[in-house]
Amino acid sequence: MPEKKTEAPAPATIVVVVPVDARLSIDGNMTNATSAKRTFVSPTLETGADYFYTLTAEVIREGRTYVQTQRVTVRAGETTEVPFNFSLDTVASR
Repeated sequence: MPEKKTEAPAPATIVVVVPVDARLSIDGNMTNATSAKRTFVSPTLETGADYFYTLTAEVIREGRTYVQTQRVTVRAGETTEVPFNFSLDTVASR
C-alpha cells in the first residue's frame, strides 16, 4: 500500500507589484516597503484551505489620490503575485 503523502503547514508568499511611491496596506495594516516589487510572507497556514487578504494600494498623481483594492486568495506553500496598475491611461479615466 502506498504511503499517503501529507503536507505540513507552511506560509504563503505574496509578491505585490506597485509603483515605487505607492502606499500599501494588507488587511488595513500599512506596510513599510518602498520598492516596486514587494514580497510578504504570511504566518503558517494549514494546507488545503484558502485564505484571504485584502490589499490596498494608494498613489498620488497630479495632486489627486487614487486607490485600488484587491482581495487575494492564498494557499499554504504557494506564491501569489498581485499587480496594481496605476498607468496614466487608468488614472486619466477616473
